[in-house]
Amino acid sequence: MKVFRACLLVTRRRFVTIALYFIIFLALSILIPKLAADTGVADFADLKPNFTVINRDGETALSDGLLTYLRSRGNEIHLEDRKDVLQDATFFKATDIIVILPPGFNQTFMEGGKIVVETVVTTETAKGFYAESLVNQYLNQTRLINAAGDMDETKLVSTVLDDLTRETRVGIRQFGFTPADKSYLVYMRMLSYIVLVMVILCVGNIMTAFKRPDLMMRNLCAPIKSRQMNAQQILCSVLLSLTMWILMLSLGFVLYAPILSEIDYRIIGLMLLNSLAMTVIALSLASLMGPFINNPNTLNAVTNFGGLSLCFLGGVFVPIYFFSDTVLAVARFTPIYWYSSALDEIYGLTSFSREALAPVWQAMFTQLIFATAFFCVALVIGKHVNQSERFFSSARTELEA
Repeated sequence: MKVFRACLLVTRRRFVTIALYFIIFLALSILIPKLAADTGVADFADLKPNFTVINRDGETALSDGLLTYLRSRGNEIHLEDRKDVLQDATFFKATDIIVILPPGFNQTFMEGGKIVVETVVTTETAKGFYAESLVNQYLNQTRLINAAGDMDETKLVSTVLDDLTRETRVGIRQFGFTPADKSYLVYMRMLSYIVLVMVILCVGNIMTAFKRPDLMMRNLCAPIKSRQMNAQQILCSVLLSLTMWILMLSLGFVLYAPILSEIDYRIIGLMLLNSLAMTVIALSLASLMGPFINNPNTLNAVTNFGGLSLCFLGGVFVPIYFFSDTVLAVARFTPIYWYSSALDEIYGLTSFSREALAPVWQAMFTQLIFATAFFCVALVIGKHVNQSERFFSSARTELEA
């Protein structure tokens, strides 16, 4: 196992660079809970908007019903029906919505005619839009019931209010995660970047070291077969990649133990599988980049630029839902995008049925397809490079840098 020990020696000489990445990631992992913490989750249904109804049609059962319904959902603000008063109330945000019922509103509405209810909504908060939806809900429900049967106005309004006040309790199951707690999800996103960089650095340095012309020519004369040398290099690369993966996961278990203790073990298992698939992708990218890199400085530059580019496109630093259609179309051709997609699907699981898990398996399988493609291309390129004269060109390592 002389080649295996030589690979470990090369990795040890690059220990400072790898440790620096680890320390930076550790610092970020400690800050993540504070940066990702949510101050609270607002329930849209619990908003209490301020509303004003200007009734220019006189008091009727229909308008009284609208007031009754809005009062049950918000706070009424009384304003004088003057243009300057209404403008000042809108400007100073004294009310979230002003509803103006025009003359002839009741008769036209009951006869099924087209009537325009003027509304002035404060656009800087969600309360105005919520109040407007309440007005539309009341009018649409009234119009529907009125068209369905012959009913006097008082009974019609009573029926509408009875229907609108009925509520259904809805529960959303999430296996351990809560919408307000996304710190571990953010950690798992960041894990893809650090594992990608560390694996490519480790494996890339091993491949670069063995490309030195003098060392390569000496190895050709060695009693060890080329197949055995390659097997030991591959074994060392796989073990180092798994070590990085386990190290990062162990760090996450230590930092987020209180959160993980309340999460369903199946969710944790899916996240582990997803991160393992991403580690395989990192190993395949390292093998693909190896034939083109001849010195450590180039390796560091390519690793950082490539890792940041893939992670930005993959939704690690910027959520996927912020992407435009054009960027999203490009991002789908990157493996990190499917890693982030799998994380989002796992985070939002409400059951473990076949239909619910199908997007998760699809995203993981797509990652493995990318990894297989990278390995195949790396084998073809590696064979071509090994048989060319450029294979014995100048190559620098950390021993010469």
